[in-house]
Amino acid sequence: MNRKLVIFLFIQSAWISSIGQHQEQNAFEGRVIFDEERMQHDSLCNVLHKLGTFEGHLRTFFMSTVNHQNYPDYYALGVGGGLGYYSPIIKNFQVGMSGFIIYNTTSSHLGPRGSFGNRYELALFDITNPDNHEDLDRLENLYLRYYFTSHYKSFIQAGKFHINTPLINLQDSRMRPNLQEGLWMELNDWKQIKLKAGWLWGTSPRSTIRWYNMGESVGIYPAGRAVNGKKAVYAGNVKSEGILVGNLNIKPVHNTDYQLWNYYVDNLFNLSLHKLEWKKKTTHNTWLAGFQYLWQKSLYQDTLAVEKQYITENERSHVFSGRLGFINNRKRNEWSVNYTRITKHGRFLFPREWGTEALYTYNNRERNEGTGDVHAVMLEHIRYLDKGHRLSLRTLAGIYRMPSVDNARLNKYSMPSYYHLNAQARYKFNRFFHGLQTFVLYTYKDKLSSDIEEEPVYYHNKIDMHHLSIVMDYYF
Repeated sequence: MNRKLVIFLFIQSAWISSIGQHQEQNAFEGRVIFDEERMQHDSLCNVLHKLGTFEGHLRTFFMSTVNHQNYPDYYALGVGGGLGYYSPIIKNFQVGMSGFIIYNTTSSHLGPRGSFGNRYELALFDITNPDNHEDLDRLENLYLRYYFTSHYKSFIQAGKFHINTPLINLQDSRMRPNLQEGLWMELNDWKQIKLKAGWLWGTSPRSTIRWYNMGESVGIYPAGRAVNGKKAVYAGNVKSEGILVGNLNIKPVHNTDYQLWNYYVDNLFNLSLHKLEWKKKTTHNTWLAGFQYLWQKSLYQDTLAVEKQYITENERSHVFSGRLGFINNRKRNEWSVNYTRITKHGRFLFPREWGTEALYTYNNRERNEGTGDVHAVMLEHIRYLDKGHRLSLRTLAGIYRMPSVDNARLNKYSMPSYYHLNAQARYKFNRFFHGLQTFVLYTYKDKLSSDIEEEPVYYHNKIDMHHLSIVMDYYF
């Protein structure tokens, strides 16, 4: 209790401090610019104290899963709070730092139960230690950033930070998101072209409290099967110095946006993602179209047993994903139909510890990573119930035809073909409660075929299951 009280008082004092300095902030998205004239009449200590920005975040997350028949059900309630400090920009330099603490307030037993393992609720806390309910604190941001120009749009930074890319991303659907460690640069000063690049050598995946090097992090999450059908045991056997990420974003013609992403993962694979999107606004509607192509090739060369290999030599994959949709500008609702095809050439692989795939058919609480020979179709509807977009409803319904559960070469996680229904509601408060928002998610998954054996490996946390998440966030 003493530790909780100290944390609460610390956050409250930071909140009061941030309110006191609000009037001094510049309009650069919360960044405070410290000019040279003031530098001559003030001390660095006063500048960091008076012009630095504190940001706080409180989160409460309830999660529950009801499984098939007599298989175990689960629930958990996590609460946490974090505080960040961001210095003013001095001579184009800025420092950022933050941390977060989580508590397992109450939960069912989240450790292994014989052949059953928890998939969702444990991930609110520390998947490497299911019995850890209180010592769940993590250093998150800790970086030094340098802005190239006076517009403060382009920068280079080094340290620990978060980034959002189509495959390495926050994955922010638990108590805390993914974080990366490395060197990262963004060039955003041009209107028609933007560039991003970085070398990442460390990561702290969501649902953990440690920092790992990139190779070490692969295998923290469940590993599924190797291509020979045996249990995959590559955790601790993956050697990789890091990831080289590059991104080109251009607008080749009016209403069109093209992105090229490349992920070179040392000693594992190279993956390229092409994304072309078109958007045209008319009097009543905004029309949407998108296409993604993902190509992956193995770089792995070693003599380890197949079960100890994350990706086998010469393995490759091709993924196509498309979208057509429209937004009704007056009624404030959006419809889209989405399709993804993963070919039979091999499994699409990207460590789940690093993020979720941003394919158009992605549906919360399930992935198609680790599979090949997949056909997926999803219908999505988003409805905004007020002009300020504070209350929104989102519904997703998808059919996912997977390879046979007996096909270990193309079905890493033994996932049967399934349909997936997902309903979400989000509300952002205003006025006195500005900064508070709530999110509710309900999902149901079930099998497409009736000939699936009633074995835990095919059912438990996969099909014939209901799942509920209720999240409350307060940002200040």
